[in-house]
Amino acid sequence: MVQTDSVSLYSDGLPWWLFDMRPQGYLGRAYASTYAAELALPANPEQWADADVVRALLAHGHDAIGNLLIGERARERFLAMPEPTPVERATAFPALALAAGAGEAPGSSAGGEQPKFCTYTERGHVLVKFSAPDDNPVSERWRDLLVAEHLALRVLGVETEVFDFGGQRFLEIPRFDRVGQLGRIGVFSLRALDAEFIGNARASWPVLVNSLITGGHVHPSSAVGTARLWAFGMLIGNTDMHHGNLSFISSHGRPYQLAPAYDILPMGFAPRTGGAIVNELRPASLPEVISGDIWHEALGLAENFFVIASDCEQFSANFGPCLDTLRRHLDEARSRIARLG
Repeated sequence: MVQTDSVSLYSDGLPWWLFDMRPQGYLGRAYASTYAAELALPANPEQWADADVVRALLAHGHDAIGNLLIGERARERFLAMPEPTPVERATAFPALALAAGAGEAPGSSAGGEQPKFCTYTERGHVLVKFSAPDDNPVSERWRDLLVAEHLALRVLGVETEVFDFGGQRFLEIPRFDRVGQLGRIGVFSLRALDAEFIGNARASWPVLVNSLITGGHVHPSSAVGTARLWAFGMLIGNTDMHHGNLSFISSHGRPYQLAPAYDILPMGFAPRTGGAIVNELRPASLPEVISGDIWHEALGLAENFFVIASDCEQFSANFGPCLDTLRRHLDEARSRIARLG
């Protein structure tokens, strides 16, 4: 790679700036299900070597996450792509969900595991999460959590929409790596930045972002935004704040700017792997890396989330105990935050 300062860099493995483009998570498995045999690759993308990832990107890298095109074929396919037209949600969403579940809809994501697909609506390029078309407690809880994510993101200023078609619930989220019909923006996850510049996979978002700021890799304004997101997540019971769930956008190189929030929801209420339904939360942790002012601000956001969630009629009756738990959770956290001054 030749940088803007004309310095050439060589990578022994997959360069960090390609890390997020590799097929991963739910959509990565869907991609592998469709194309692994054609590319003579293992069926599980987690087993792919770096060279395997590059092979996949060279073959189908014209519509990956971010703004990079790897190889001449990707460039040619991008230039030949027709301008997208908005889909009809009522018919397209269930069909796309079915295709995604069958491994027939490759796309891009921030590495998550929740069922999803990418498409284009009159709101632009979107990522759509969806529940299974099943009538059981597990599917019901995931339907409730999609609404909870919708409300949490609204509190954080991200406009999403919820649709119900044929017993399935769909959460439509704008993609922050796409602009207009064909425009693109570079994006890097905290996981990729940590792996390249820090190497502290056990650290929390605020700790890592502060280190990245010190190194000049992300903008100083990201410190407050990251701390606010982490604190808000703690207060609403988000137990899934891994490093793939925070990203940064690159418009003009470093320092990178904090991307809009995504995957912010009370995952503490998610069904367990064995199908158990959980209605309780562990007490919120209040790490000292986050200032008292940020905790007070985040508490206000969390209280706003609780109010609109309590007034929302889209939740099932079985989500009521979760809201009761959240109320106690916030009250307990408030008593400790008050001691921070």
